[in-house]
Amino acid sequence: MRDDVKAVQVVWLSRTGLTNLNSGEGGSNLVDIKKYRFAGQEYPDVSGQAMRFYLKEALRRHLQPEEACVADEQGENCGRIAQCVLCDLFGFMWTERGERRGEGRSHVRVSPVKLSPAMGLLPLDMTLTVDFLTRRPRGTTVEAGDQEEARSIVNVELAVNIYKAGLCVDMQRIGREEEVTELLKAESTRRRYPIRSVELKSYIDDAERARRIGILLDALQDFSDYSKQARLLTDFTPDVVLISLQHNYSHRLQKALETDSSGNVNVGRLVQVLDEVKPDCLTADGRPAIWAGVLDGSVSNVDAVSAALQQAGVPVSTPRQAIQAAKAALAV
Repeated sequence: MRDDVKAVQVVWLSRTGLTNLNSGEGGSNLVDIKKYRFAGQEYPDVSGQAMRFYLKEALRRHLQPEEACVADEQGENCGRIAQCVLCDLFGFMWTERGERRGEGRSHVRVSPVKLSPAMGLLPLDMTLTVDFLTRRPRGTTVEAGDQEEARSIVNVELAVNIYKAGLCVDMQRIGREEEVTELLKAESTRRRYPIRSVELKSYIDDAERARRIGILLDALQDFSDYSKQARLLTDFTPDVVLISLQHNYSHRLQKALETDSSGNVNVGRLVQVLDEVKPDCLTADGRPAIWAGVLDGSVSNVDAVSAALQQAGVPVSTPRQAIQAAKAALAV
């Protein structure tokens, strides 16, 4: 795996069917859509916590049981970076009990994988509908002629939308952990305390680091364990995707894909953001290491988007092919 990669950055758009990917607070008989407000309008969103859960469940499908722990009764994960891929990629926090009060300590790992909420880009007043459901509580005894009284009414908000989401991987911390190191002892510097710094300690080799990154990218193009799919089946994987390999860690690419209320991508902004990101990118095949994947019909001006990407020197293929090309370049 290339050792000069500091960040793998991905931003994507996904057009969904009629669904409710993440519910809000709701009420006794309402399952609403989680929403945010912008410029006086309501849009749907999927929380960062839900997105992390969906991606972790997709990763679990690619892993052996011993490579992916589950939280215990206190909500704590195993914290074994070398053995557990999920704890390595998504971080953890667990407490170590001491023999006496006050002697315990906490172990915290910040997630090397940064994942955004998925923001709906079309106003809800254009797409929102309500699905009327009836439920029969478990154990209800129904007498003849009392069918209606034995049912409880539930209303579920559903919407079609285009969602934008993003991911950025801090490559230097995959399989590694920061540890405090002593640069100079106190007595040698005539100070009360020693001079300290931090260094990254590796728990896995480069081959295993490359495998974990590959599995993460595979999960991104296949993740499907989002909520309410038993009767609201939809696809939430990327339809338009940009992926970059960078020698400098930044989140700039996340602003490349913006749409208006008609589903048109802002092409001028796309080109400007690409120009700003290119100096941070590695070189692959003699050009900046950025790939694009676009499915026909994903956005309203898909032809203009594809033309702008090609003119900017970014190869355009399908989302899966773009992700696989980035994986191949990463492994060189």
